[in-house]
Parts: sequence; structure tokens; C-alpha cells
Amino acid sequence: MPHLFVKEIKYPNFPIKSNDVEFLFRVDDLVACKIEDKSFFISVREKNGKILVKYDKITRPLSSQLKKAYKEFIHITDTQVIDSNIEGIKDKQPNKYLMSIDDNMDFGRDIVVEIGFGSGRHLLYLAKKYPDKIIIGIEIHKPSIEQVLKRCELEGIENVRVIDYDGRLVLSKIKSNIVHSIYVHFPVPWDKKPHRRVISGYFLNESIRVLKKEGFLHLRTDSDNYFEYSFGEFMKLNKNELKIYKNRELEISSKYEDRWKKLNKNIYDIFLINDTISEELKENFDFSLGELDTSKAKKKVYIFEDFLIHFERILPINKDETLIKITMGAFERPEHLYLVASKRSYYFNAPLKHKLNQKAHNKLKEILCPK
Repeated sequence: MPHLFVKEIKYPNFPIKSNDVEFLFRVDDLVACKIEDKSFFISVREKNGKILVKYDKITRPLSSQLKKAYKEFIHITDTQVIDSNIEGIKDKQPNKYLMSIDDNMDFGRDIVVEIGFGSGRHLLYLAKKYPDKIIIGIEIHKPSIEQVLKRCELEGIENVRVIDYDGRLVLSKIKSNIVHSIYVHFPVPWDKKPHRRVISGYFLNESIRVLKKEGFLHLRTDSDNYFEYSFGEFMKLNKNELKIYKNRELEISSKYEDRWKKLNKNIYDIFLINDTISEELKENFDFSLGELDTSKAKKKVYIFEDFLIHFERILPINKDETLIKITMGAFERPEHLYLVASKRSYYFNAPLKHKLNQKAHNKLKEILCPK
């Protein structure tokens, strides 16, 4: 993370502008900055007897913007840099294999999805098996992602796209009836936290929606508990066609599977074959807020059936204005956001366009917006 360690800081009166950087206000450990049309926070905290200046991850400035903000912040606070890791920072170059969850996922041809691809052995096997299809690999483990990106580059594989996000939410962004197959191989069983499991009623319904007719979902697991739990979830569907195998050999084996076989563990497969054509995906999102009554915000967590709202920090900017930091949305991948009453909208970034974020937003309005 780009950061500075500086000596004593002398804060000026805000707002203040230095060259093309505007410093809007300071609240607690946060300083609001604006460069052209991009606003973000930098955080200023004492650490080990020194003052640490770093960027706020929620507001995600570009490194070029951050360097400008740091430079002008040093100037307006009349401080001195003790240590820094900023030298040589460059904006990340786009990688043709990487996708955002907000990118268009309609490629005009069939899609194959693998959730939690690990070492990538099976993902790359799929890319070579289906050269006419786009293979979307979803993974949150950064070293695994880097490994697959390097192999795609080295081997000249063109039909792989990688998304660093939670697979359960990615499916909800894909159009209906365009996916050839979905693979969930050896997911974490989460025996002590079952709500974190990939397989659920919500996930199965989203899988059926995105799958083409006769497309399939393939679960492969070495966990007896996960197999039994998953089978129960599959059987809750009103209508389904299942194929179940035990210790079936596949054309490709992951390094984890090789390990389980040496330990003589049982391996289970469940195939769900889709026989329906689903309605088109409807995305009518409205994240407008209007007037906010910040006095109703209390440091509290609201837990609902499939989403949450957590008021984390309530920070007075001045006698008339308050900054609120919230976490809200789906349990597995909630959004971290800021609110300022006078803005009548989310400060910096709006929530990702997702149905559970919309539900959380609607509930947030019930809590904070006067009727």
C-alpha cells in the first residue's frame, strides 16, 4: 500500500486548494481530497510514534492522483517525510485477461464458468477443451490469480477471463441462458460457518437462470458433510435432473484431488442438468437517496435474511454536517461506503449494481430518509 511516514503536521483551515488538489475537510483521521472529478480520502494516523499517511481503500484513488495528493498534503501541512514506499509507483497496466464484475459478460458466444479455480489446472484444461467458448474463472486468492494470468500469457491462451470477486455475486450479473456449464470443484466446506458455502438455494436458482437449456452445474467435493448438505439443497428445487457419481475419474485432476486420492478419500460429483429457459435478467437499480436524517444513524448492525447494514463510524464534520461510514449488502461480499447528508447520495462511490445491494439500499432509506 503506498504510504508516507511524516513528522509533526500543522493542519490549515479547510477547505484549501493547492495546485490542482482540493482538500475539502478533515474529520477524525480522514482528509477529503478532490482532483478534477475524483474525490477520495487519505487517512492520517499515529503509528509507532510516527504519523502514517495512507490512502483509504474504500475510495480507491489512482496512484497518479494519490501521488499528487500526497505531494500537496505535505505542502499544506508544512511537514517532512521520514519514510515512504512511493518512489517508482506506476498506475497498474490493464491486463487483457482480467475482468471487473461490472464489465459486459455477453461475448456473443457460450460461456463456461469455474468458481474457485485454485491452481488453475482445470481452468486451463477447459480453455483448451472449449476453444470456441469464453472461460470465466472466478477466484479471490491473489496468488492463484497471478499464477493463472502468467500461464495464460506464456501459453498464448486467448479465451480465458479472470474475475477477482465472490462467485455467488458474479453469477447474478450474468445474462440469462448464455452459460454452457458451471464448475465448482472442491469448494471450502465451511463446516463451522455454513452460511459461507457456495452451494445454497440462491446460488442454485441463479445457476439455473444463467445456464442454457441442457447446460449443467458440476459440483465436485471430497467432503462427506458438504456432499450431504449440497445434495439436500439440490433436492429442494421444485424440478431438477441430477447425476451423482462416487470416485469417478476425470480427464484432469487438480493437485488437491491428487492429494485426496493418496489419502484414499472418497470424491463425490453432483451434476445438475438444466432443462428450462429462464426469463431475461432485469436490472432496474435506483441508488438515489434524497434528504438524510443522520440523527437516526446509530452504531449498530442490522441483520436481515440475506443482507446486512452496519453503521460503523459516525463522524461530525462540523455543527451542520456528518460523515457516516457504512458496510451493507450481501453477507459474502458487502459494500463499504460513505454518506454525507448534504450530498443526498453516496459519497465517492455508489453501491455495485446488485439485487442484494438494492435491497440493502431500500432498507437504508427506511432508516435514514424522512417520510
